[in-house]
Amino acid sequence: MSRIAKSEVNAAFEWAAAQIIEAGGRDKITSRAEIRRKIAELTGAERDLVDFFYRFIVRLDGNPSERVDRGDVERALVVAREQLVAAFDTNDNGLSTDEVAAMPPLGRLAVKVARHRQRSGEELANHFEALAQNLVFDDFGTELTNEQLLSFHAPAQLESLTAQSFVATLGLNIDDPTQRIARIESAADFFRRLVEHHTPGQTAQAVALAQAMQSTLSDLQVYIVGADPEGGPIHPVYIVGVAADGSLAGLRARVRWS
Repeated sequence: MSRIAKSEVNAAFEWAAAQIIEAGGRDKITSRAEIRRKIAELTGAERDLVDFFYRFIVRLDGNPSERVDRGDVERALVVAREQLVAAFDTNDNGLSTDEVAAMPPLGRLAVKVARHRQRSGEELANHFEALAQNLVFDDFGTELTNEQLLSFHAPAQLESLTAQSFVATLGLNIDDPTQRIARIESAADFFRRLVEHHTPGQTAQAVALAQAMQSTLSDLQVYIVGADPEGGPIHPVYIVGVAADGSLAGLRARVRWS
């Protein structure tokens, strides 16, 4: 397995720290009950990293109340970067397989999350489709029923996603009304509605999908293509962002506006 840069492992810890702070809500003080609710929204290695990093913060401060604030989290991040990551990159050229094996369990878990975030855009898109199985796309006033969320991937070398880079990556002709961008929306707002639209039994699945996409893609946005009404009644929808390999990845569906 190839070496992994310290910066990518640190980024995994920083992501986990952000989840812990977010779990604290308005007062930014995170309790054990609040972290339990947060990790219930996560899956796999990401869930374990947030859980174990929270425990690490509590032990580091000798905090019997198990309530941590932003300062506690930031101090723990410094320790994690220095003692769990940098200390094992003995020749300062990235962490080798042997160096990762020598790390404590929390450090190895951060490496696992970092490698997960390195997956190709195509692999991620397929993973997202699997997570979205049985969820229904019913948003933006669509008249379609039982519309499924399918994988989407477009090879590219993007550093960021903008309307211009989206058009260029898909090869859209903006002079054609059917290929013109009709709407761009925050993915966070879309995911909030996706969770609300599903039954309690599917809420955890919708939350897991949102977390997976938000933790592995940057500049995550929703694009609806096709001018209204001249672009016709059917409009492709893309929930996409930039993967670690620079490609465009996410999910696609359709809306119908008559």
